[in-house]
Amino acid sequence: MGTKKEILAYAKQHGFIYPKEKVILLFILLGGAVGGFVFLLLTKLWELLISILGNSSSTIDYFQSFIFSFGLIPLFLFFGTLFGFIPALLTGIYLSIKEFIIIEAKDYGFLFLIGSLSVLFSITILIIITDPNPFIFDFNDTIITILLAIIGGISAMICGKLFLPKLPKNFDK
Repeated sequence: MGTKKEILAYAKQHGFIYPKEKVILLFILLGGAVGGFVFLLLTKLWELLISILGNSSSTIDYFQSFIFSFGLIPLFLFFGTLFGFIPALLTGIYLSIKEFIIIEAKDYGFLFLIGSLSVLFSITILIIITDPNPFIFDFNDTIITILLAIIGGISAMICGKLFLPKLPKNFDK
């Protein structure tokens, strides 16, 4: 198998056009929503773990709460889109400029890295703009930022699997 540049060059010789606008648009529209859904899912799984480890009698109450939380999916999708717009935009633009395609499993690690870094960059800029003392270390903010970056990375991997172009079918490995 050749390098990614060789693969893209071969694909372009056979009529493949990288859909840059489509990748950016899909990341903008759905990247934050996927992140919001991942946030809801991780939050509920964390609550389940706490209820199982803590008090087993409240586990049934938790399962009822878990079922109820499916009604919250549209709300989390909306707020995920709202808050994840800029990181998803940055991720989509970067991947489009690089004409990124998924060939190997390690490419998902790169997607995770790009998604996480775009969230970290966005949050850092937001903190610098809004906080009067942005360089004072706050441990709670750091933990929240790291968790949001992980969610951004997971969202980038899911969106990459769904929205990035696939290898041409006629490509010989």
